[in-house]
Amino acid sequence: MNFADALHSEIHKKKSPLCIGLDPHIDCIPEVFTKGKTPPQIIEDFLKEVINAASPYCACVKPNLAFFEIWGSDGWRALESVCEEAKKQKLYVIADGKRNDIGSTAERYAEAFLGAKTPYDALTITPYLGQDGIIPFIQTASQNKKGVFVLVKTSNPSSGEFQDLPVGDCLLHEEVARAVARIGTMDTGDTDFSSVGAVVGATHPDDIKILRSEMPGQIFLIPGYGAQGGSAADVKTAFYNDGRGAIVNSSRGILFPQGEKDPIENIKNAAEKARKELYTISLS
Repeated sequence: MNFADALHSEIHKKKSPLCIGLDPHIDCIPEVFTKGKTPPQIIEDFLKEVINAASPYCACVKPNLAFFEIWGSDGWRALESVCEEAKKQKLYVIADGKRNDIGSTAERYAEAFLGAKTPYDALTITPYLGQDGIIPFIQTASQNKKGVFVLVKTSNPSSGEFQDLPVGDCLLHEEVARAVARIGTMDTGDTDFSSVGAVVGATHPDDIKILRSEMPGQIFLIPGYGAQGGSAADVKTAFYNDGRGAIVNSSRGILFPQGEKDPIENIKNAAEKARKELYTISLS
């Protein structure tokens, strides 16, 4: 059983392809969590409450490392504590660090985030340096039953400036997708899915359909759902008929929802609503 098999098992058990993005915008955290605390303490306490409230409705969480790194060593300690809490709740943890480098440096990054003793189950990486900047991550992930998600088609507005450039008979992001599919055969599990997944934005539904055909054995990590404008209908073609094939990330929509109840109850309700919506579309 590889990372993809294990993640699909958890998705099936929870009936939830929801991934909660842990992007703790400090200015948005409710006042009840902020009094008399330093920013790293605020972030740690708030996200632990989020995890405990939302864990029944999601299969994984995705801490965005930038929101922790900004606070230095205290931020890293908060990150580790938050990840440990997620593991206690039996959630998979995807470190959203978008790392990459060449040779031995890539190996060090891989060990730092995908080593056996780290609290992370997967890491987002960039493909710009080519295969020798990707394979060290895959090798370390495979050794430790972990995964990687390669950026293929991102959800931000200017993604097309480079990702949509023509390359031969296709666009650049489609060529990257073909490479991910080829490299992904290095670690294919019992369910024929690779531990090498792909980041594909919900804000590009037409591309999702094309990229599913280019990467049949990749789990898609889909940002852009909710606050960025992507809908459940937009991500439908990422899923196979049995509900496998994708996890859909929601960050602000879960962490900072609108509602008349207390903040944690609002978070719980938002997570439950997203889980139901995404699970329904994954099987439709």
